[in-house]
Amino acid sequence: MDKIEHLKNFSLKDFCTIKIGGVGKVVFFPKNVEEISFLIREYGKENIFPLGIGSNLIFSDGFIDKVFIHSKNLKKCEITQENDIFYLTLEAGVSFKTINNIVKKYNLEGFENLSGIPATVGGAVAMNAGAYGSEIFDILEEVWWIDKDGNLIHSKKQDIKHYYRYSQFQEEGFVYKVKIKLKKSNKDISSIIKQHLLDRNKKQPLDLPTAGSTYKNPPQTYAGKLIEQVGLKGYRINDIGFSSKHANFLVNYKDARFKDLINLLELAEKKVYEKFGIQLEREVKIVE
Repeated sequence: MDKIEHLKNFSLKDFCTIKIGGVGKVVFFPKNVEEISFLIREYGKENIFPLGIGSNLIFSDGFIDKVFIHSKNLKKCEITQENDIFYLTLEAGVSFKTINNIVKKYNLEGFENLSGIPATVGGAVAMNAGAYGSEIFDILEEVWWIDKDGNLIHSKKQDIKHYYRYSQFQEEGFVYKVKIKLKKSNKDISSIIKQHLLDRNKKQPLDLPTAGSTYKNPPQTYAGKLIEQVGLKGYRINDIGFSSKHANFLVNYKDARFKDLINLLELAEKKVYEKFGIQLEREVKIVE
């Protein structure tokens, strides 16, 4: 166990994009599937929490008694080609920026709508990340994952439970590696990706620490629109607030506190329910 790279009593602020949180018990940085399996068997799956970029995570203040497994050393990437079809086999720590570079190099289509999401492969598959009407499961073929007993399982997409912003890996298993399918395009993929990134910069508050979309969009409407219509766009409690640029984004103005963030979420949920009868469902994951 001590041979696996790790940190004890570490700052959780450094492991999430919104920069909120207290102290974590220990975080390991395994470099292969054997080390992941060992950690799961050693500590028990119920005590383990996987980490990537942390773009949709919010940690509570104080001490969090969990064993975290971070994917920063799991970055192997294999590319195979069959005529105009490309298969990318990616370990959990491969970033979407890396995939962007690959799809631009070979001019591949299928990933461009996801291109601006701040994510690693493991977290994206676990939450079925999506944007512009696309989601990662649209291009996913296979997943290699580790179950609660430390066994490596290989599953085809059709055998994995998933729907909007959800996959079974939120409850079970550690995503170790995935295979995605893309194809050669006649379109200028680099230009499309560039435009998506420009749109994101224009519409989203990327100049401040944020956790991405706070709520899932309810059927036939948008969470940001509902939050705006109850008067909370730009509203803040101390250093946490809903962005004045996009109401479905929480932003940390300087030194936001977890208790203020929870109070703000509860206020938004109460106001939206009272006015529209809609129960907002959180997309961000609260870890306490």
